[in-house]
Amino acid sequence: MILVIFYQFCKMPLYNIEQVRNNGKIGIWHITESLDELLKMKQLSEVDLFVLNSFSYEHRKKEWLTARILAEQLSNEKDIRIIYDEHNKPFLKNSKKHISISHSHNLLAIILDEHETGIDIELIKTKVLRIKEKFMSAAELKSLQKENMVEQLTVYWCAKESLYKLYGKKELAFKENLAVEPFRYSADKGIIRGWINKSSTKRSFTLQYEKLNPIAIGSGDDSYMLAYVINED
Repeated sequence: MILVIFYQFCKMPLYNIEQVRNNGKIGIWHITESLDELLKMKQLSEVDLFVLNSFSYEHRKKEWLTARILAEQLSNEKDIRIIYDEHNKPFLKNSKKHISISHSHNLLAIILDEHETGIDIELIKTKVLRIKEKFMSAAELKSLQKENMVEQLTVYWCAKESLYKLYGKKELAFKENLAVEPFRYSADKGIIRGWINKSSTKRSFTLQYEKLNPIAIGSGDDSYMLAYVINED
């Protein structure tokens, strides 16, 4: 169940997931603020300011800064910092929660959970039709419905990207090492299963996908797909 809460201080719709392993939370931010406005929402250390100023593009600076503001709001913890391991997987310093981050155009999504997790948000575009053979198996391709094919393909991509982020070691091929159980696409949301197959290890996960309401997230005519890991089976 998703509750929509509007935070006046940052003008964003925040989606709170009540039951992602009981204590998980998801936030989605439509970035419309200026960099100066965002800087007023988060007190940064000298180290963070150095990192922020190292980015050449303003949009990248806003993504980086928004992620830290949103993580703090979701965690209700002060002084947490997003750090990265040698594989560039994000972690929260001074927190026991796990984090996964995704962004697409002006939307940024974060999931916090007590267990390993992954999230992906994507703008729904027809270009996914051109690359489907590169990231999908023969069985997955056979499951595609002619109606809503672009949306269904985007679910497959988001689910595999979520699993890829959960694994976090960049040793996975989407077509060979990540699998999604063929499913019938539902126009609003659905539950699916996915696997990480690497060497002798096979891990199974339950994921949820949802086509986001453009009005709720303030994205105009653009539609987005969201997928995230609920639990490990």
